[in-house]
Amino acid sequence: MFKEIIRPAIVLFLICALITGALAYVNGVTKPIIDESQKQAQRDGLAKVFPGADTFSAPQTADQLKGKGYQVSDRIVSAYEAQKNAETIGYVIEVSSRGYGGPIKMLVGIGMDGKILGALITSSNETPGLGSKAAEPAFMGQYLGAVSDEFKVVKGKASAEGDIQAVSGATISSRAVTQGVNDALKMVRSIRGGAK
Repeated sequence: MFKEIIRPAIVLFLICALITGALAYVNGVTKPIIDESQKQAQRDGLAKVFPGADTFSAPQTADQLKGKGYQVSDRIVSAYEAQKNAETIGYVIEVSSRGYGGPIKMLVGIGMDGKILGALITSSNETPGLGSKAAEPAFMGQYLGAVSDEFKVVKGKASAEGDIQAVSGATISSRAVTQGVNDALKMVRSIRGGAK
């Protein structure tokens, strides 16, 4: 009975313990590297959407912003102060908007004058060749340098201020990105206007 039942159980237990220990060791070694890589990617994204800043504050989460009395939509993840020579020159808002394939996470850089200085999709699962085109410069570039109370997606050619021409065949993705940019603008207006 020992050879038939207990010995294989002990061997299986030892193999599982050895594999679990090896996985824990690998995780312990790689986790700091992965964390630092993610932080560097975030810093690179901040610099890309707000190129004039030399430093960025630590992020304020949506809950922290709400606690200060700001109007925060459900799409807002966090806000960073963009600074140059220790003076605030604008904000970078991290947004997560619901697209066709799931959350579209992005960073939006906005100057003190309300001008969009940069917009970057950092993560999405939109349909390749359709919704994924919303991350391309041809679409995202429509926001750059623009000042608008609210952007709106149009299916044809953009004809009025604030019009954003949708990606052909990807209206849901185009609207999701535009809603995120609009919420970022509202967040910055709320910060600049003070808590209400």
